[in-house]
Amino acid sequence: MAQGNRSHGSDFDDVVVRMEIEENHSVGTGAQGYYRPRIEPVYRNYYYSGDSGWDCFPDSTKVQLRDGRKIAMKDLKPGDWVKVVKPDGRIVYSKFIAMLHYEPDKKTTFLQIYVEGKNGPVCLTANHLIYATERYPQRNIERPVFAKDVEEGMFVFVDDEEGKKAVPAKVLEVREMETTGFCAPLTEQGSIMADGVAASCYANFDHETSHKAFGPLRLLYGVKAAFGGVGKEKGVVKVGIHWYAKALMKGNKMLFHVQPATAM
Repeated sequence: MAQGNRSHGSDFDDVVVRMEIEENHSVGTGAQGYYRPRIEPVYRNYYYSGDSGWDCFPDSTKVQLRDGRKIAMKDLKPGDWVKVVKPDGRIVYSKFIAMLHYEPDKKTTFLQIYVEGKNGPVCLTANHLIYATERYPQRNIERPVFAKDVEEGMFVFVDDEEGKKAVPAKVLEVREMETTGFCAPLTEQGSIMADGVAASCYANFDHETSHKAFGPLRLLYGVKAAFGGVGKEKGVVKVGIHWYAKALMKGNKMLFHVQPATAM
């Protein structure tokens, strides 16, 4: 397997770097020694440029509300209680705070992760974080990894039959696809059950750092909710990058120059 080199500049002025991995295998077909090439999928990992926004999910991804209804992510409204996962693996409901990035008309490349026991895949961009582990987990749940690092035979986490805790499920296949429309929801818990699979709300950087960075936004949301300000936002999900996420990217670019955590 040939692997391209990763290259990053000193800050977020870099353009998006793409790394392609290709595998070509020869498969014997008989005593004559004839070989037929078998072409494996090409995986492209899109690295964060600092200006393109937050990696995310297709906007049609289903989430479950506290009243049992399942809706598309794009239809979430601030104040909705949505199914999430806690660090100890318990499944609970947490308030949806804001859409960090929403683009209904832009085409994006996603990874489709097919999971044992699920009818369809969970889809997310390569640098979005998903709870996964290489071996059958010994703990209730493992820390999130980048979707690009998830491979066949690994384990992700889904809700159990009672919907009370996350349980491991084997990854059957990972494919690449393109579709139009994406969004990046943020909950108070910092996680979300996307199409029934446990995922982080964050991308590009590790989960713990990202959750701390969005602490002020969660605090602001709490203050607004206490004074009834959240209700006024009902039904409003703005297209583009959320002002707080945009400020974080700009502040990092100007002051800190922290590089995306492309390996964990």
